[in-house]
Amino acid sequence: MTKSSARLNMTKIETQVRWAAILVFLVMLFVAVLPYATNRSTHRTMLALRASIQQADLYESLLDRLRDAETGQRGYVITGRESFLEPYYLASNQLPEIQKELRNLGERSPDDKANIDWILRLTELKMAELEETIEIRRDKGFAATETLVNSARGKQYMDELRGLIDAHTQAAMRSQADLRDAMDYKLEKGFWLGMAVTVANIAVLAVLLLLMVRALRERGRTADLLRQTTDELSFSIDKTSLHNQQMTLTAEMLQALGSITSLAETSEVISTYCAKLLPGTSGVLFLYRNSRDMLEHQASWGSRVIAADPFEPKECWALQRGTFHVARNPGDLSCGHYLNEADNDVVRLCMPLVSQGQVIGILYVEDLAKDEQHLDAQRLVIERFAEQIALALVNVQLRDTLHRQSVTDPLTGLFNRRYMDETLKRELYRAHRKQLPLTVVVLDLDHFKHINDAHGHDAGDAVLCAVAKKIRQNIREGDLACRFGGEEMVLVLAECDLPSALARTESIRGGIAALRIDHGGHELSVTASFGIATYPEHGADAVTLLHAADQALYEAKRGGRNRAAAAHLPAS
Repeated sequence: MTKSSARLNMTKIETQVRWAAILVFLVMLFVAVLPYATNRSTHRTMLALRASIQQADLYESLLDRLRDAETGQRGYVITGRESFLEPYYLASNQLPEIQKELRNLGERSPDDKANIDWILRLTELKMAELEETIEIRRDKGFAATETLVNSARGKQYMDELRGLIDAHTQAAMRSQADLRDAMDYKLEKGFWLGMAVTVANIAVLAVLLLLMVRALRERGRTADLLRQTTDELSFSIDKTSLHNQQMTLTAEMLQALGSITSLAETSEVISTYCAKLLPGTSGVLFLYRNSRDMLEHQASWGSRVIAADPFEPKECWALQRGTFHVARNPGDLSCGHYLNEADNDVVRLCMPLVSQGQVIGILYVEDLAKDEQHLDAQRLVIERFAEQIALALVNVQLRDTLHRQSVTDPLTGLFNRRYMDETLKRELYRAHRKQLPLTVVVLDLDHFKHINDAHGHDAGDAVLCAVAKKIRQNIREGDLACRFGGEEMVLVLAECDLPSALARTESIRGGIAALRIDHGGHELSVTASFGIATYPEHGADAVTLLHAADQALYEAKRGGRNRAAAAHLPAS
């Protein structure tokens, strides 16, 4: 081979090496961008899922308010007593806010706007029919309302509303299932795409290595360059493999966190994946309390974690500076919350958890690498991981909040009627399967309307809250207390027979009667009447049990109030 041909051949090889290097750079750039694109897509899917859940909850709240209004109207039509209209007025006050939120959903979702508008129109027609019935009963008496009631116009509105909302609810459930499937598909797609890019990167690197070997044969003085390139390629391969492993573990963690609804359940998930993503380290995840005055231990990992006490934000330099803080040497700034403070030979890092511009906590890690290069690599991993944890925790907090709001009464903190209906059916099934007793207690505050009339609704609310607190203090952890409507409450006492229920009810009755509630300089007191029905003696299903307890409550009222009465055995 002539000198000119050798030079030409070398130039060709060098050109091929350059193109191969460019290709390696592009593949590695794609590997770097892939996690960001995957996270953005997953976030959009989560937002769509959240909107679907919100719409279903609004529909359920709308039906609940209409049922409460209808209950108040029926009670007034039958008895003519204004006190029975309290659920109707309460529902009338709450419905505009629900309707406003539904209109906002319709504006944001043009496809649903026509259906939402019709649902809102039916709601207005139903409320107008209830108002008309009440006015006729008030002005002309019970007999005059029979024609309007027998027309079943209000029932037609409710049937059509239930049909429309059930159809929308079913569609929303299918949509939510599709969104969860889409999220799983995107995570799996991101994993396999990452694996494919890794294989492609290794293949390109192999080609580049072969070209470098050929160049070495052509020119001996390239040996040093070849060794340097080989080391860089090996490091790149290790780094790419590690990055893909970290991506896979992060995706698994996000999928695990996506399946839970309570913040308390996140501890095990985060501890497990922190130990896998940051091997050889120890650390703690701290989150702000609701009051944001202290940070508390949420999860921990590693063998060096002995204790993790709550601390104030000012004790952490990362929170004060608004960015990560690393302590390598004894002379560096030291945070007041450090674990194992006596060990000065430990590299420590605090990384703020930020989501939607708000700091929700910090990720504290110790036993990090001491050399600068590896420490920077670990810091980048922790930074990316902290972003994912912050986003996942905010979503878990949101799901937790939405779940609590959907099953609790906002005034008393007791469970609401919908949750009681679901739980009572489930507990009755369990009682039937295990042949155990179950007791339902319906209680109603005596002369509650007088408190509202004499002292205002704020006083009535204060009494309801105090009674709810007293009830929670006098029931077992497994018992259920809910606000059924107005001043009426229901207790579901699992594995409790009639004698035990009577004793427990008497304790609650005495506690309520002993309450002295200070409101606006006035000392308020209240008593309650109780109706008790037990499975299976007084009924085998929820409707029968509640009816039996309700009848016993009326008997307690007729007997002088401030007492408990058990239901009568059904006639054989």
